[in-house]
Amino acid sequence: MINNERFLIFLSKLAEVYPIGRVKYAPGTLASLVALVFGYYILTICKINFFLLFVFIFVIFSYLLCDAHIRVYNKKDPNEVVVDEFAGQFIAILGIIDSTNISYILTSLLFSFVLFRFFDITKIGPIKKFEKLPGGIGIIADDLVAGLFAFLTQVAILTSIGHPLIIKTL
Repeated sequence: MINNERFLIFLSKLAEVYPIGRVKYAPGTLASLVALVFGYYILTICKINFFLLFVFIFVIFSYLLCDAHIRVYNKKDPNEVVVDEFAGQFIAILGIIDSTNISYILTSLLFSFVLFRFFDITKIGPIKKFEKLPGGIGIIADDLVAGLFAFLTQVAILTSIGHPLIIKTL
């Protein structure tokens, strides 16, 4: 049992993306920023099908980490758990413009980050309902939906202002 408890504590630290989750101010925003840079790097060096597989596996792993954190600390949606921000931000960056024009890329990155944080913080529409799901799924589901909303909104905004949207294909 001790080994099991130690393992759960280890997993809960991974859920915090320790030490990011223990930052005093805005740990979720810091985690989203780190995820933006990390996710963009992976997206640029890999084909989109590998990135989608990576995100799928990451989401499943994140759920397990969130569930472990709940078991250790018995909190419903703790602020220190930020692995869910990574998962949501990874989804939001799917709309990043694949271009050689650095201004397009930077605009796209900015929209991805700001929109994800907006939807994650405000939890408008159905996002709030996903947060109420039980256990680790409730921690991560709202961020996944916020990431999806950010992706769709980003695509709509960028195409409406005339940015040529070139999403990486399979």
